[in-house]
Amino acid sequence: MTGEKQITTSDAAILVEGNLLACGAGMSAQSRHDVKNAYHFATVAADQAFDAVTQSREWFNRFVDVLKEIGFTLPSRSYEQETSAELSVTVGAVAIRTIGAAGSAMLGGTKLGDLAKSAFNKLTTVEHDAKIIEHKRKNKARGMVGVAACIETANKDVVLVVTCIQTSAPQLDDDILGIQWKLEKTQYYSGQAVFTLNNFIYGHVREHVEKRLGERSIRNVLQYDI
Repeated sequence: MTGEKQITTSDAAILVEGNLLACGAGMSAQSRHDVKNAYHFATVAADQAFDAVTQSREWFNRFVDVLKEIGFTLPSRSYEQETSAELSVTVGAVAIRTIGAAGSAMLGGTKLGDLAKSAFNKLTTVEHDAKIIEHKRKNKARGMVGVAACIETANKDVVLVVTCIQTSAPQLDDDILGIQWKLEKTQYYSGQAVFTLNNFIYGHVREHVEKRLGERSIRNVLQYDI
């Protein structure tokens, strides 16, 4: 497929169905394309099966299971109720910290956490972009904030860390994804999973995934270079 050997030269912040996916530079164009579509496909499948607001655990489990079914192995996962110990911390900060910790445990270093932070920072500079506003308006309001970061290692292993945070904090009209919600010592549910891509298995379902997504793969996705 075209793009298999082409290497991406910049990090990217990608909005997928109202969730944020950060992809690191150095990934092959094919790997980035596959991860974006797989993440999108799993999100749509989970949305169709469960309500992310009232059935957040079931939603997250379905999301994880779909990725496993189409070719992602799962070294670790969790879904727990937590309480913010800090006086005022945003959902975005919790997501970045979760991705950073999971990425460090899997790969060592801070690359995945730094990538997620850069993606957040990029969105703050484009949050009033007309395309962003339209994208948010088209996608249903979520009680769950989804964030993911992905890189391809020097050994050509594609590693994806996903975190989903469900909280009853109110949405803000000027907050694109709910990442500025302040938890303020409230309880929230946090799910995280670390995946690696099995290219051989995904290669057998790639056409099916892309066919099922159809126009959604363009209509409900926005991408910005970081």
